[in-house]
Amino acid sequence: MTAISSMFTDKEKARFGESAFLAGLWYAHNQNTPAAPWGGVGQSADAGRFLYEYFPATGRCRGAGVWSQALGACGLLALAKAPHPDGPDFREAAELAAGYLLSLQFLDSRSPRAYGAFREHNPQTAWSYPRDGATGCFGLATLFRETGRPEYLERAELFCEWFRRHGSDAAGWPHDFFDFAKGEGRCQVPGDWQAGGALAYYYTARAARDRRWLEEGFRPVLEKLLALGAPEGAPFEPHKWHGDGRMTTGNDDFANVALVGGFLAFQDERYLELLRRRLAWMVGLQDEDGSFPNYGSTFVGALDLLDFVELAGLKGLPDKTEGAVESLRRAARFGLSLQETALRDRRAYGGIYGQSSYGSIRDRIHNRDTAYGLHLFLRLAGHEAPCLSALGW
Repeated sequence: MTAISSMFTDKEKARFGESAFLAGLWYAHNQNTPAAPWGGVGQSADAGRFLYEYFPATGRCRGAGVWSQALGACGLLALAKAPHPDGPDFREAAELAAGYLLSLQFLDSRSPRAYGAFREHNPQTAWSYPRDGATGCFGLATLFRETGRPEYLERAELFCEWFRRHGSDAAGWPHDFFDFAKGEGRCQVPGDWQAGGALAYYYTARAARDRRWLEEGFRPVLEKLLALGAPEGAPFEPHKWHGDGRMTTGNDDFANVALVGGFLAFQDERYLELLRRRLAWMVGLQDEDGSFPNYGSTFVGALDLLDFVELAGLKGLPDKTEGAVESLRRAARFGLSLQETALRDRRAYGGIYGQSSYGSIRDRIHNRDTAYGLHLFLRLAGHEAPCLSALGW
């Protein structure tokens, strides 16, 4: 197995580190804080909130919701452990971001079927996409891992309780929508992308050092993924998005990382075998320039491949990883080209363009690609970024 440290030149690794730093600056420059409030309101209820997306041509932008808020906080925590001489206090920004994330968790005990869930966009939102809430839980588990603050773990476990009892069906498969007022959820088309949400159970179990959520939450989702996650016969539909079919072309939303976690947690070869098949299918979708179809998939694909290559090295697996390594190289190099480094615009500089299949249109800086890119680039530069990975827990 080719060591990650030898996959890229020293110059490339330095560039990955600088790109991660610039992505962190994008978050720090575009966070609502008392010192730099949005709209001039110093005591805004949005304190700590990041931007979700920004259109440089028009100036249009909007604030982050639960999943993007969590990933921004996690990325900044990881970046704070890889200090840069010109860097701001990324840890302070991450902890401020965590405050806004906590404000989104539903803790009104008068609504027991909603208790522990995350509101989607702001503290008034009356519904949830449970998969997005699961990423909020990724943030809670990571915050506990990095700070040791008990409240973060307590809240992660509250979310897991809700996710298993109310945010999923009786068999444990996540809903794709949940109405807080009705206390009801639904899943129109079970798809592989929902399985990535099961990492909420994996991260919480690892953070708590308690296998309960591995057995009660994580394993049931992986078992269903074995049936619906097989790539054979999946149509090539590059522009369809989550919820439109059983397979999301390009962006699996970290279902493959969940399979890595499943193999680590249970040593079950079925999860590893499905992972190999899914990655081979995914690599077959990659363009020569390194890009993948669908939103965010260039970075999702690279992070999936990185976990597989690192797993093979860690466990001494008899995998021929040369193809995965080359695919990862091409995806990472293409990913660098999506970062804005020319515009002298605080809301653009350092951010990564997204929401475009194959990265073909660069109309908006997007939290999705910026967060995923930050985590990927930090790891390729030799630093730790455990969120969006099954390793390091």
